[in-house]
Amino acid sequence: MIIAQIALPASAAPSRAMTELRRIVEQNVAEIDGDAETVYSPEMFTRHYRSQHTWRVIHLLAIDGEIGPRMESSYGLPLLAGSAEGIALWGDDPATPISLTPEAPWTGEVIGMASVEAPLRETVDAAYVDINAVLGREDAYRPLWEAAKAICLAEGRTKITAYADHPFGDELSAPSSELTLARTRYSNFLESAGFELTQTETCSRLPLPADETIAATLTAEALEKSGGYRTVSWAGPTPEEHRRDLVTLISAFHLDMPAAGIVEAEVNFDIDRLIEGDRRLEALGIVSLTTAAQHIESGRLVGHTRLDLLPGSRAVVQEDTLVLKEHRGHRLGLLIKMANLRQLNAIAPERTFIQTWNAGENAWMWAINERMGFRPHNGAGQWQKDIAAG
Repeated sequence: MIIAQIALPASAAPSRAMTELRRIVEQNVAEIDGDAETVYSPEMFTRHYRSQHTWRVIHLLAIDGEIGPRMESSYGLPLLAGSAEGIALWGDDPATPISLTPEAPWTGEVIGMASVEAPLRETVDAAYVDINAVLGREDAYRPLWEAAKAICLAEGRTKITAYADHPFGDELSAPSSELTLARTRYSNFLESAGFELTQTETCSRLPLPADETIAATLTAEALEKSGGYRTVSWAGPTPEEHRRDLVTLISAFHLDMPAAGIVEAEVNFDIDRLIEGDRRLEALGIVSLTTAAQHIESGRLVGHTRLDLLPGSRAVVQEDTLVLKEHRGHRLGLLIKMANLRQLNAIAPERTFIQTWNAGENAWMWAINERMGFRPHNGAGQWQKDIAAG
């Protein structure tokens, strides 16, 4: 078995390696979810891999067979092309590779993949690892993890987190909540590698279109309690006049998220990063729908919620939702979520479901989602390991 690294792509045209990586991810997501509607296309994976502004991302493949002579990465791994043009080598200029070499064909069978994602602007001692293997080739887990661990150590990242999809069950529990999960072949490997389950989450879905009677009832309830506030909605990049407030809200969201385990909450978010993130979503073809709660007297945005429309998919992904602590108690979370649902119905009525995740201990947000019609779809687990300890 060969563990190879995928070079950063020179364009958005996916190489064989990127197409194979997406295939492995798709199979593993469908194994638990029942579908792969939320998985990026090969083109989106490739565009995402090109963007290394706030995260350092490294993709690996496990290959059964030969790939022939190869250039090596800085981690000593053979390199595969990240885009159709060939293997790109990069210097200081993120826009132009210093060399681009056509890739020789390779015949090995891809049996697994791993991704290492390391934040560059906060929690710089942490990294996030995702490992997937073809069913029946669980022997790929260990060498992929060993290669990923070596990269993490080389980058000074010792607090490692792996997220895993799970069916619901009573075999696994975390200290942070009462939500329990079933074991999977991936979680069996993570346990054998010394990872600990530190948080459990519910992945839920809301079928679309949402029930009109429920929507009307919840909207009326929110309007009754939210005097002194109004909603502001937009699709796509954040309007300039709202950027400062949204930076405050996003920063508060990341610090307020239920956090369990070994990675301390830390945020380093500013207007430049907000603009950069909006551009990145546009480059991926993702349309974001945002609704904010505006305090009428001050004019400030005091809460927000965001939905992402994935291109070429029936899925909508629920991202951030937060109301500032000093403005809670006015049903603003419900108000903005219902307003954003109306915006979604007007812009993309063809979408068939919204998917979201809630930590097991986040009963407040789950209560809102459940009233809207969200129903549990599967579970998710946060697995962690401090590799500084061995």
